[in-house]
Amino acid sequence: MPSDCLGSWLLTLIKTLRLASVLTLIAFALGGEAGHRLGQEMGLLTSPDTVLRLIQRAPEKEHPTPRVLGVDDFSFLRAKKFGTILIDLEKRVPVGLLPDREAETFAKWLTEHPGVELISRDRAGAYAEGARQGAPQAVQCADRFHLLVNLSETLESFFLNKRTALKDAVRDPGESCQPTTEQRPARPWHTGRTEKQEGKSEALYQERVERYHQVHDLKAKKADLADIARQLNMARRTVYHYLKMTEPPEPRRVMNRKGRPKKVVPYQEYLLKRWHEGCRNARQLYRELTIDLGYTASYSNVERYLAPLRTKDHKFKQEEPSKEPIKPTTTTKRPPSAKQVSRWITLPKERRLAWQNAYLDRLLQAHPAIAQAAELMVDFATMLRERDGKRLDEWLAKVEQQEVAELKSFAAGLRKDYEAVKAGLTEIWSNGQVEGQVHRLKLLKRQAYGRASFETLRKRVLRRA
Repeated sequence: MPSDCLGSWLLTLIKTLRLASVLTLIAFALGGEAGHRLGQEMGLLTSPDTVLRLIQRAPEKEHPTPRVLGVDDFSFLRAKKFGTILIDLEKRVPVGLLPDREAETFAKWLTEHPGVELISRDRAGAYAEGARQGAPQAVQCADRFHLLVNLSETLESFFLNKRTALKDAVRDPGESCQPTTEQRPARPWHTGRTEKQEGKSEALYQERVERYHQVHDLKAKKADLADIARQLNMARRTVYHYLKMTEPPEPRRVMNRKGRPKKVVPYQEYLLKRWHEGCRNARQLYRELTIDLGYTASYSNVERYLAPLRTKDHKFKQEEPSKEPIKPTTTTKRPPSAKQVSRWITLPKERRLAWQNAYLDRLLQAHPAIAQAAELMVDFATMLRERDGKRLDEWLAKVEQQEVAELKSFAAGLRKDYEAVKAGLTEIWSNGQVEGQVHRLKLLKRQAYGRASFETLRKRVLRRA
């Protein structure tokens, strides 16, 4: 072969290998469809199928057996089909991907990769059994986050049977049960609605009052219900509703889309007063309502109520400002749910809001049995955060002395997995890094648009993009 032809052939081969190398990098980083689009923008014409084939032809990246292994599941199809991801917690890289979450599959991988000294896992029994079969010498470490979740679930189950106590603790014993006339504030500068809205609302109300009198006048003249409905052009059901009323209807309160009074209505006087004082920050007003006045609805309700006030071209109905302190027009407060109370108890005291601490103080002082159970649960949460596993035996002994079924069930679950729980309360390792890698895996899986196989997904996960 002439030297010129040989040189041209080698140059073409080098260019082809470089092109394949670039496309392979794009394929591992973006997948088929996205890699194809990027290649087009770069002038590299290829198809999505070709990009996927480059991943399939590439050799699978091998990783050394980790000393500290993190294991968790992920879903191929939510709540139906699951796989397992294995992470080297020291190097913070994925080292394996398994097609299911069965104990036998995990044990087989451990047998093929001897040398694992510590396995961090959740409370799943399959991974515990697989670790015992495949690496009996390894220390199993229960993840602290999952232990905290189990504790919160126990607390929630406990408080589900204490709804009456949760409701009684909402109101401070020093507060009056009945609203007084002094608590009804005067209206502030404007009502929060435009003059057009006010006029329309007043006209509709007057129309309802007039219809009420017309219906009762015709009934007094012995008119039949059908004749009243026909004469006033009303539905029979509406006529019957007016006849049941003993006095004219009152003005309707502001309703939401479901026909219920808006939860922010009792607090609108306070919001308008603070608005005219110069506070225009909806988040700050929401905090004031929540902490000082016991508001329990969402922040979005406050933001929607303040939105018309920010429109400069609205002409609001003007009234004299109120000099009296504004208080909510209702004294009833919705009690927190069992899940909310369980969450507050597991939080450190300094991380709770002032009104949450006040509520818990009232609840625990009024119910000594709840206080004793809560003390044990707070003690476990503290032991978990401080990784003070040497106190686990003492804590389990205290639980046995109590008569709380939920706590005893929680302690029984800890005893079944005692070694792993104690290691989790002592060792520094956890599944936090594993959860982050699962999040990355979900991104890679969705980039394939359901077209890539498990082998393609495993190669992309093991080769860090």
